[in-house]
Amino acid sequence: MCLAFARGIGHKRLMLELVRSVPSSSDPIDCRMVAHDLWPRRFLERREELPVTLPSRVFWPRDDAEVQAVVRAARVERRAVVPFGAGSGVCGGISPSSTAWVLDLKRMDRVVSLDKERRTVTVEAGIIGDRLERALNARGFTLGHFPSSIYCSTVGGWVATRSAGQLSSRYGKIEDMVLAVHGVDGRGERLFAAIDDPTTGPAAVQLLTGSEGALAVLTRVVLRVQPLSSHRFLRGFSFRDLPTGLQAMRALLAAGEAPAVLRLYDPLDSALAGGAAAPDEPLRVHAGGIARAGLEDSGPAHGGDGEEPTLFDALVRRVEELAVFSRPRATRAIVGELLGRPGLANTILDRVHGQPRLVVGLEGDAADLERRAPRLRQTLLALGAADLGDSPGSRWLAHRHRVSYRMSKAFAVGGWVDTCEVACGWEQVTPLYQAVREALRDTALVLCHFSHAYLDGCSLYFTFAGGGTAGAGPRSALARYDTTWDRALTTIRRHGAVIAHHHGVGRSKVRGLRHAPGTRSLLDELKRTLDPDTILNPGVLGLPGAP
Repeated sequence: MCLAFARGIGHKRLMLELVRSVPSSSDPIDCRMVAHDLWPRRFLERREELPVTLPSRVFWPRDDAEVQAVVRAARVERRAVVPFGAGSGVCGGISPSSTAWVLDLKRMDRVVSLDKERRTVTVEAGIIGDRLERALNARGFTLGHFPSSIYCSTVGGWVATRSAGQLSSRYGKIEDMVLAVHGVDGRGERLFAAIDDPTTGPAAVQLLTGSEGALAVLTRVVLRVQPLSSHRFLRGFSFRDLPTGLQAMRALLAAGEAPAVLRLYDPLDSALAGGAAAPDEPLRVHAGGIARAGLEDSGPAHGGDGEEPTLFDALVRRVEELAVFSRPRATRAIVGELLGRPGLANTILDRVHGQPRLVVGLEGDAADLERRAPRLRQTLLALGAADLGDSPGSRWLAHRHRVSYRMSKAFAVGGWVDTCEVACGWEQVTPLYQAVREALRDTALVLCHFSHAYLDGCSLYFTFAGGGTAGAGPRSALARYDTTWDRALTTIRRHGAVIAHHHGVGRSKVRGLRHAPGTRSLLDELKRTLDPDTILNPGVLGLPGAP
């Protein structure tokens, strides 16, 4: 036996021996738990009883060395490696093949250190967001990052998808908070990039942020934190039409305001949400900032008098109020049918007249808010707003994370619900909104709210709701779902908007992804350098994947 060959055999044995010390399982139940994320298309496939592809094995590494061992062994065996956080993604970023290994990072969940003077925190990538925020709050700080999935998503997942929280107009998106990243690349080598490291700099940090597991397995992150605010102000306003509301959002930002909350709901979304207004309420400043864990009555629990209605519930109520049918008690089943007849449903909902509703929130100390709140109110009134009182703001705060747990009713009656977040400059917002609604009129109901607003533009967060027959025909739920996304992405591209603001690209948006030639070449070269055997999360970002 030649010496080189013998060394090769010995190296492979060493790699496999090292990986055996990492906790793992090939049990179908364990593998089923990491087989996909929350991409709604997967739920439609499950409802159709289509087969589920399970990975070969799931590993639960406890430190960077164990991540290295798994990646190196996978490279020797030519297996794909799929990093897994909490599985809350909605874009199909998790879809391992039957031979793939999944790296579930949730055992790497420590807050490593908090530097109060520098206002930084170092955390392992597998920590759940709510746990991190509560740990920071206990020390007088906040990350300021509050995605709706905060109870069921990890810091590593946030960084991998360039996540945005509900308070991004004040605190920025996750890429504005990341100061350094640690990880393991596709060669099994450790990597480090920091904005103040002269050998890497901010450019390398930004390239790894949003890479969706295709360039490296992120293992540790250094983030910027902020002191907790002592008080908050939340208020609701309405406008006669959508352009007026959007102009008011833009004017607030141009005037130098940095609201923690700035969310405008389109007329249909506002009408379905309902809720009583109290325009004569005095302005109130409450103790406790908005960027703080535990203020909401949210999460997976449901029930109770203050329960926020789902889109399905709201449709039922509105259909009954419009007296479209003579047997209102039957409307739950009828709405299920309407989801499969979106053209008719949209005709019915055209009779629902609502005014766009804005929720705006400030946080700071008491004296600061007592000064800013009246000025903000007067600014909005001068821009054509009507004051709705505290109710819209307090209602939003109470339910701000619940949307992640509230979509099951539509699937239960044969329908489906999905969301699509895009971003564009202020001039394109209204034309894009109108074009998407028109393009999908006969495939889905479309609601939208406008949030994550910045000086140069904002995010449009569309909610699609539809239905269809069972099976695989042109009127099936799967076909309607795919048609809706194809039309939406085509329309978004035609208007020059970016196809993802904070959910990532995954597999659901790859067909809408386009790169400038130079950008694409750079990304391909980076992939070849960091992952020469293309084993890391094949299929995302339109990058090649061999195993």
